[in-house]
Amino acid sequence: MAASLPLELLSEIAGHLKQAGASLVACTAVCRRWQAAFEPLIYSELNVYSEDGIDGEGPYRGISLNQFQALTSGTGIPRRAWIRQLWYHIVVPSDLPDWMARKEEGYSTNNAVRQANDSAFQSAVVDLFDTLESWDKSHRLAVFLVLLGRELGQEPSTEEDDEAGLYTWDYTDGRTRSVPVYRARFHNNGASMLHDVLCIDRLSFLDTTESPRYHQIWAGAAMQIAQRCPKLTELWLNLDEYIRPDHLEYMKERRQAVAEGLKDISPSLRIFRFENQDERNWKDTMPALNVLSSSVDMLSISVRDLSQCLRELKLVQVPISLDFLWPLDEKDHSLPANASLHWPNLESVTLHQVQPWLPSGEWIVRPDAEDEAMIAEIEDWEEEICSYESRVVQRPLFEQEQFHRLFISLGYAARRMPRLRAINFDLNHYFYLNFRFSNGAGSTSVEWEPERHGSYMPDDRVAAAWGFQLDHEQLPVIWGPFLGAIQFYAMHCRSEPRAVNAKDVSVQTFFEVSGFYFSQQPDQRQSCAEARWIARRHRLGTHFMCDDEPSPKINIEALAARVRSFLLRTRLRACHFAQRIARVRAGLRKASSQG
Repeated sequence: MAASLPLELLSEIAGHLKQAGASLVACTAVCRRWQAAFEPLIYSELNVYSEDGIDGEGPYRGISLNQFQALTSGTGIPRRAWIRQLWYHIVVPSDLPDWMARKEEGYSTNNAVRQANDSAFQSAVVDLFDTLESWDKSHRLAVFLVLLGRELGQEPSTEEDDEAGLYTWDYTDGRTRSVPVYRARFHNNGASMLHDVLCIDRLSFLDTTESPRYHQIWAGAAMQIAQRCPKLTELWLNLDEYIRPDHLEYMKERRQAVAEGLKDISPSLRIFRFENQDERNWKDTMPALNVLSSSVDMLSISVRDLSQCLRELKLVQVPISLDFLWPLDEKDHSLPANASLHWPNLESVTLHQVQPWLPSGEWIVRPDAEDEAMIAEIEDWEEEICSYESRVVQRPLFEQEQFHRLFISLGYAARRMPRLRAINFDLNHYFYLNFRFSNGAGSTSVEWEPERHGSYMPDDRVAAAWGFQLDHEQLPVIWGPFLGAIQFYAMHCRSEPRAVNAKDVSVQTFFEVSGFYFSQQPDQRQSCAEARWIARRHRLGTHFMCDDEPSPKINIEALAARVRSFLLRTRLRACHFAQRIARVRAGLRKASSQG
């Protein structure tokens, strides 16, 4: 009876079993009909290990590369059409976790342990590309790469130390003593041995939130792999790895490797998502880090050049020149060379958690006068770093001209993006600044949302770049005590449908400019109905406590939004928590030894 079930019903059963985490392999042995129903699901997403003898566990249970080759060759070639995602686990001899060892005399990164890992990495990638080279170019395959150490390793001339990533009173020489992180590379940093693979459509190097492990592949090697995929349409590059701030050369080399690698990425690429490390100094009282290898920001140039063929660009925690899309001169005027800039396919630009400093190490937010005086009095930076009693400097003052430069550049660039639907920007800072541009259904809106009153307000040059006139007299004040003192300025515009010349975008637009300030001054209150409309428009909830109305029920949606905002402003990196824990641990050890 089981053999006579309709194929559609068998496919439904297979889908439910897979969703429940059950093994589908045994089902293929029932009969040919069951095999035909279950195999496409089995092979749609595969975990493949570069060496035999490692099967993985749970959702990452898989097969070896040799088994994969046998199953997809000869009579198994039709199975290739079923495979959509391939997780490739590159097996290397040693697992070398970050910041878990310090150097001893005679240490060198050019040691046998790292060389053995690099050799295994190179062989594994070459074997995969040799396997996929013969696949039909019409096949669209997503490949995810990740490193897997067979056993925990230790490099020669090193000593285990789980605080090697910290800066404490007990460990102040980590800049020279901490063992640098290991990232897998090709020999001599060259990948000429790799064949071009036409079937790879999407390539991803992910972190632990989306992958079983951080990929641990050197940024330059990742770019070299991507360059060998001539039909690549989507590249996800996650480099959100903690690097000690005093290992600055690594950050510079990593940034430069990405910049150089982007130059030779296939023009077929349509989606580029790049997540960088939060390259923050030990304390916000300190200067920001200069991550440029030279006076020229090559990454900004490379991203701009690449973006002209993209459909979607997403940058996360990437310090980048504020005018990276549309270069400006020192007076924020457009450059003559910009006449050739054009983004015919770009629909979405996301600048998420933008750092409040430039890649050159210049802060674009300043402390208030009191904190500035406190910073000026700091003489011992070692004490400042190690002290867990020093207060947090919030830097509430925005450098207006720097932010004007950013939004002027975005405005001019947007005019050369005929298919643009959205630009989203948010600042990775205690005091948030959000910017949203949306274009759809015959209307366009441009909206700024700063957290603090007066922290940022676009000027006439920004308005001109976006094509509207700024009327400061049209900024009303609205009363809403439930929300407390929250201010945001929103600039909305509506546009009529129009014919667009991609080379010379003419924007026939009618704009409405408004700004809203939720105050606690009774004499500034406007109608609750108007306040509700504004709240709904900005998804802040709809209930307000007014004298002429009964107290409403607690609005969970609004409360949740405020909690999310609070968490965003007060978040700390995990490494900062680890540093504080280490200091407490060191203090307890010291107290114990003295007692």
